[in-house]
Amino acid sequence: MTRKRSRFPKMSNEDKQGVLHELDAWCRRERAGRLTWARLEELSGFTRQALSSHPEIVERYGRAKVLNRPGSQEAAQPRETTDQRILDLQRDVDNLKALLNRYDERWARYARNAALLGYDLDRLGEPMDPPARAVVRIARSNRRA
Repeated sequence: MTRKRSRFPKMSNEDKQGVLHELDAWCRRERAGRLTWARLEELSGFTRQALSSHPEIVERYGRAKVLNRPGSQEAAQPRETTDQRILDLQRDVDNLKALLNRYDERWARYARNAALLGYDLDRLGEPMDPPARAVVRIARSNRRA
């Protein structure tokens, strides 16, 4: 039984982190122009409704809007302090560690399933054979219709 694919894909954690990273760039005033839901939709590829269903995105969007208002006192602060940069980098490190753990779990699952199916785990690391392709010649006639 095949599952019907949705026209509208679900937002993955990677997608959500990408949107949050983009909103952080808006908070740091690294993006020019006006931040709107329509612009965020363009950048992310998801609808406003899908984006606004995530509380973290809504909160960060509101913060970015406040920081980018003309005359905002918070906007007069420097673009980024060293402490903020360290916190951002630490968050990125934590996200990458979580991603690496998910890849390790996936590899362990694949290795276990391959062993259960009788595959030699040493052979799984060998390079693949080149594809068996044959040159196909197309005969063309010089006649015109």
